[in-house]
Amino acid sequence: MAINMRGNKNLEIYMKLFTVIALALFLVYELLSGKVYYYVHPRYKYGIWFAAIALFVFAFSMIGELKKGRHNSGLKRYLIYLLPILLAFLFPDIEGGNGNVAIAQSSRGGNSLYENTVDKTDNDPGAVSDSTQDSGSITGDSTQDSENITSDGTDDTGGAVIEKDRSLKYKNKTSDGAILITDDEFSCWYFELFDYLKDFKGKRYQFTAQVFTSDELKADQFLAGRYIMTCCAVDLMGYGIITDSTLSSKLKENEWITVTGTIGEYNYKGTKVPLLKDAVISKTKAPKEEYVYYYYY
Repeated sequence: MAINMRGNKNLEIYMKLFTVIALALFLVYELLSGKVYYYVHPRYKYGIWFAAIALFVFAFSMIGELKKGRHNSGLKRYLIYLLPILLAFLFPDIEGGNGNVAIAQSSRGGNSLYENTVDKTDNDPGAVSDSTQDSGSITGDSTQDSENITSDGTDDTGGAVIEKDRSLKYKNKTSDGAILITDDEFSCWYFELFDYLKDFKGKRYQFTAQVFTSDELKADQFLAGRYIMTCCAVDLMGYGIITDSTLSSKLKENEWITVTGTIGEYNYKGTKVPLLKDAVISKTKAPKEEYVYYYYY
């Protein structure tokens, strides 16, 4: 006996249409609210906008299917389309970092000098373990400006190569004469600080930071740093500068501060690293975007 499909709703298309539109709206909301940047680097925002528009176009193309009757059987298998929406609600954006903090890191491509990670997520929050990071993910330009430098330290014209002072690019000053490091500048400044310490020693800087602590440091020391994202949330890492301050014991983990201090040198496990000394600290509010993103300029 023939089955009359007229009037039967195509529930499969309804389910797919709902899921696609919900995903598109979710991406638009995350983009407009800025929360998407807790997941991925801002340079990918145009690709995410394209994905959201493509989903709307795909949904529009399915509207014509709604009028076609269909005998709906085994719709349970289509519940998988709802899985992305469910995951979005179960795992919302994560703010405030993931607890992994690097005490020292070089940005020189292919030559990672040192990194010590404080993993706040394990049973011993002060434990520090040696680990390495894919140095290719942080590509700072650590080469000379000229591509014609020879092995003897001269260029191909025979002239001596003069290495530029990397600290000169940071020019904004505060009212008391300290050099202001903005959120946009922090990641580049941080990695150059480790690679070209001699250029920054003796100069006074001010920046917004979070407080990171470690049992590896002295009682009057803490790490003043930020969570830096190179690509996405997977590579998110807190990077901090060892800071001398008698206020260390009064500061709370992840507390937001404005710190001003002079760059010095410190021997950390046999390696010379930057030290922020003569620090002046004041509490401040969390910035609108708590993470900073790696750009080289």
